[in-house]
Amino acid sequence: MRGVQRALQGALLSLWLAGSCAVMAQPQVATPTDGLNVLQAQPVSQVEPPPVAATPVALQSLFPKLTGRVVDTAQLLTPSAALYLTQMLERLEQSTTDQVVVVTVPSLGGYSIEEFGVELGRHWGIGQKDKNNGVLLLVARDDRKVRIEVGYGLEGPLNDISAAMIIQNSIIPYFKDDLYSSGIIAGTTSIVRLLGPAADRMMVYHSPDKGWLANIDWFGVVRVLFFTVLIGIPFAVFAWSWRDEGDPFRPKSKEEKAAEKAAKKAAKKEAALREARTPKPDKSWSFSFGSSGPRDIDSITSSSSSSSFSGGGGSFGGGGASGSW
Repeated sequence: MRGVQRALQGALLSLWLAGSCAVMAQPQVATPTDGLNVLQAQPVSQVEPPPVAATPVALQSLFPKLTGRVVDTAQLLTPSAALYLTQMLERLEQSTTDQVVVVTVPSLGGYSIEEFGVELGRHWGIGQKDKNNGVLLLVARDDRKVRIEVGYGLEGPLNDISAAMIIQNSIIPYFKDDLYSSGIIAGTTSIVRLLGPAADRMMVYHSPDKGWLANIDWFGVVRVLFFTVLIGIPFAVFAWSWRDEGDPFRPKSKEEKAAEKAAKKAAKKEAALREARTPKPDKSWSFSFGSSGPRDIDSITSSSSSSSFSGGGGSFGGGGASGSW
């Protein structure tokens, strides 16, 4: 009996082991709830929207108001320099109809001076509508940049090379020493001289071939004549005095010295009387090329005809040149 029991127990144990191995060998099938706790344990990451790019300031909002032929919003000009420029540019427009405006701004607001200049010229409409003969001399103080913006109609006489030479030779040397009034006046004067009256401008740039006369060095001829006259006149005076008075190097007598002394004394007295009768100029308008100081530009321009100044509808195409210091 004991042998039979042991055999049965051995058989049951074998069956149990076989069943356990079969269960372990079966593949596990994922249920819908598998991994739920794991997902719930992970932190939820939020996707942030991309940063909004900074919107640039509208370009036209940076443009100053056109108050005259000189718009010094950066306060770089002395009062006398602003008045001098205003009168110079007014005379130019009266003789040629060309409009030249000097404008200084504190900053370009992140824009290039080329874009700022051409858009400002179009916004103001500098120059005549049918001629597009406007010029802007633009100075950006904080950006340390300067540009000469030229309208369509003046790109011939005031081409890009000429504008660049004016900036480099007439303006930048003064700006490097902080002499802004001097640099702006020098640059504006160069522009005005280059434009000149319309008749002279046509003669310079459109003169026909005059044959052998065009090949003559007239500057050399004038130079020879000048030195001939410069040397000849003193020599003629010396020869004349020698003929009338004998030896001009002889010592003067006491009578001659007394007469000469009296003549000088009388001349000084006459000059003093003439000076006393002459009205004194107003020293407050004495011209100065120095750097700027405290002043009120509006009070200066209001006294001139520039208070009613406005553009004539001219346009610009990007011609001109730029520089920095």
